Amino acid sequence: MEYRNFGRTGLRVPEVGLGCGPLGIDPEADYTKLLERALDLGVIFFDSADFYSSYRSEEWLGRGLSSRRDEVIIATKFGTIPGKGKDFSIPHMRRSLEGSLKRLRTDYIDVYQLHSPPRSVLEDDALLAALLDLKQEGKIRCYGMSLEGGEFGIEAIRKWNVDSVQITFSLFHQDPAEKFFDVAKEEGVGVIVKSPLDSGILGGDLSPGSTRKLDDARDRWGKEESARRQRLFEEVKFLAEGTGRTRSQAGLQFVLSFDGVSTAIPGTTSVKHLEENAAAAGGRLTKQELARIAGLMDGEFKSLNLEW
Repeated sequence: MEYRNFGRTGLRVPEVGLGCGPLGIDPEADYTKLLERALDLGVIFFDSADFYSSYRSEEWLGRGLSSRRDEVIIATKFGTIPGKGKDFSIPHMRRSLEGSLKRLRTDYIDVYQLHSPPRSVLEDDALLAALLDLKQEGKIRCYGMSLEGGEFGIEAIRKWNVDSVQITFSLFHQDPAEKFFDVAKEEGVGVIVKSPLDSGILGGDLSPGSTRKLDDARDRWGKEESARRQRLFEEVKFLAEGTGRTRSQAGLQFVLSFDGVSTAIPGTTSVKHLEENAAAAGGRLTKQELARIAGLMDGEFKSLNLEW
């Protein structure tokens, strides 16, 4: 595993972490081997949220990581209430934090993030002050936002002086691009890339006829959008053909080609896919490959920015 600085925080994070949205999605499954193998591979950055997998994601992290707490970096989120919308009030934040600490079996969170907030949250000085208080109390080490769009990310950096920004970025969603990454790097902000494989399609997992999974992205996209993504996937197959990379590794190495990225967090519950993803660390696309991507579809590929 290769590691990068997480902005100015002093943390060193693996180039490839683990997105824990699907962790615990099957209440009958045992995820012990997945977490053990992640630690063996140096995949020590785990990103979750309070409600993921009906609150089981954090429970599994607490079960699997508490005995090695000082070896790992745990990021989680608050503010989204399933079926009820958003709540970024200070009382809810403190309740949510206490719940996360209990499930995670820890007394501090490394990276505490607002979960998909509206831009108006940047006007909430009291909430920012409360987050800074949590840092002073030692309950969180860093605070940040999981959001959408490079411009919003830049605003969060400049208005709130966040420690980190989590943002969607992939071959199919290149909105942040150089401007956002440059600002983040200049300001010493850690950058977490979510959905780097576009919910699995860039790894070929959602090809026509493949077995449907729990929480399958094709159900979210619908038939037409799924077919469109599959057509676009054909455009970037050259990144894996004859290169020694798998398709997933090509997608991750595209993301890792940007120096402003701290860590990419593909989500998986498969030990095989975890190993494949971890092996992408240390790799980058060539300048020629990046130039070819930029020129696909007469340059339109860079502006796809497909919705999650």
